[in-house]
Amino acid sequence: GKKVLNMCSNNYLGLAAHPKIKEAAIRAILDYGVGAGAVRTIAGTMELHVELEEKLAKFKKREAAILFQSGYNANLGAISALIKKGEDGVFVSEELNHASIIDGMRLSGAPKVIYKHLDMEDLKKRL
Repeated sequence: GKKVLNMCSNNYLGLAAHPKIKEAAIRAILDYGVGAGAVRTIAGTMELHVELEEKLAKFKKREAAILFQSGYNANLGAISALIKKGEDGVFVSEELNHASIIDGMRLSGAPKVIYKHLDMEDLKKRL
């Protein structure tokens, strides 16, 4: 059949069937079982979390790195840390942005400008 790039799953690069990935998964199951039973904020931090964060920090030549349990949580944490209430800066966001972006801005307490979906004239007016 036709080759396509799957961008709608967690396997968009097709690595889930790669022999080295399967071998690593088998080793992880033997060492840790089939999962923590819940996300990190509920079930706690595993040795693997800390190890991966340390490796990511080293790879990026940074003091530390943090893993988030979902894209929603990553956006919430990152966006809310960008600008705080009382600091210089303003968020500019389209009205139909993902809830994680909206919630991150709201959590920051910083001012925001929201413009109509795909409406550059509305954006210009609000800026």
